[in-house]
Amino acid sequence: MTVFISGTKSFQATGIISELRSEADSSVGLILNEITGFDAIRIDQANKLAFYKKTLPSLSQATGLLERSAGFVPYNANQEDVVEPVVYKFDDKRTEQTTLIYNGPVEIINEQTSMQKTFTLSRPETVTITTGDYPGVYVVHGILTITLTIQSVDQEETQTLTSTIGF
Repeated sequence: MTVFISGTKSFQATGIISELRSEADSSVGLILNEITGFDAIRIDQANKLAFYKKTLPSLSQATGLLERSAGFVPYNANQEDVVEPVVYKFDDKRTEQTTLIYNGPVEIINEQTSMQKTFTLSRPETVTITTGDYPGVYVVHGILTITLTIQSVDQEETQTLTSTIGF
């Protein structure tokens, strides 16, 4: 009887871990799909990270050359005509030496699973844009690490998935 109960619990735990991994893979895939191809991350809005791309070059009437104005425009890889950038909201932001850490709220995925997102910007190189439609402080080079912690409410099983993007 003990072997049967032990086997059943082991089988349930394996199923939960598999479900958590699947959920984590799906969530990271969705995030990466939204932001792949960004040029800068705006960091001057309270507890938010917003993704932007460089402005398109245009032909200068004065010189006849292609020129790119300083600044950025909203970016979302899933939309052609973007009016608003992809934005992630966080509960808190802290700085550790040359690293910015943004911790998201715990999100309930379903009755058995919760998830927390953490975005870390390591060695950020910033620029301040004062002109154009979207003035602000932007990270233009650095390392973005996205960490998803997915936890089973019932079994206390936890899966952590980390993706790192250099830009």
